[in-house]
Amino acid sequence: MVVESTNGTPIVVERSMWWPGDSRAWTEAHNAPGTTVTGLAWAVADGEVSDDAAQRATYYLVANPGAATAQVKVTLLFADGTPVATRTFPVAAHSRFGVSVRDEFPSAIGKRFGALIESLGATPAPIVVERAMYADGGGERWAAGTNALATRLR
Repeated sequence: MVVESTNGTPIVVERSMWWPGDSRAWTEAHNAPGTTVTGLAWAVADGEVSDDAAQRATYYLVANPGAATAQVKVTLLFADGTPVATRTFPVAAHSRFGVSVRDEFPSAIGKRFGALIESLGATPAPIVVERAMYADGGGERWAAGTNALATRLR
């Protein structure tokens, strides 16, 4: 989504999510700020995937506001020194693409990691990156969640 002030008045934009628990009351939420810039490379310092009772999950959310498809390389950098894992994904123009680390990087299960997300090609498409993490708890699916805007490197 692109949000613009049409009369020059400053605005603040954020992405908030809430979800109900078993009681159908809102039990968890997360929030991330919008950004006024796109970039060609972004970094995220924290990620985790687990197969224990918490079922921790990490997702990288890549927005491509431009008119051309972006080729985006995701590189996981493991805290335990495991060799990096890399995959490239097409991200359609004017869209947002979610990378499920559990599904796309099975070698990440049971590990903590950071990530480098880069737009590739002779004319890389500017992108924006967020990271969302969720965990189960107390028998409830996604009892906890967090979200962060990645750090723009260039």
